[in-house]
Amino acid sequence: MTAAQSFESDAASTVGTLMSQPVLTIEVGESLWDAWQLLFVSGLRHLVVLDQDGSSLGVLSDRNILAEVPATAEHLSDRQVGDVLAMVPLVSVKPTDHPLVAARVMAKSSVEAVPVLDDAGRLVGIVTESDVVRWLVR
Repeated sequence: MTAAQSFESDAASTVGTLMSQPVLTIEVGESLWDAWQLLFVSGLRHLVVLDQDGSSLGVLSDRNILAEVPATAEHLSDRQVGDVLAMVPLVSVKPTDHPLVAARVMAKSSVEAVPVLDDAGRLVGIVTESDVVRWLVR
């Protein structure tokens, strides 16, 4: 059995066992400055962006914000999370998905994290590349 086959057959592993929760969130209409401050204070690198109804719209990373150079406080205050989120693919996984599904989604979409949504579309967690790497090496 190859290493890939052993990963595939690891039925006990699911995204739900890897994901982080609770999830740090921000609303789509908030400023990039608010998002940056939230990431800085929390020490995290990803925020799940929610619409006014609480539905997940995607993940905003610190790198998305840093790409807004010149990233002055004034510049970031003038831009909304939704301005940057439009450039981020809308992808998600389910807690019952295998970790390799999350890895494939992240690789295909060139993102570092994806929201985890239950069958009703509610946000239940977030899974990052780091989570998948930790799963791989255990």
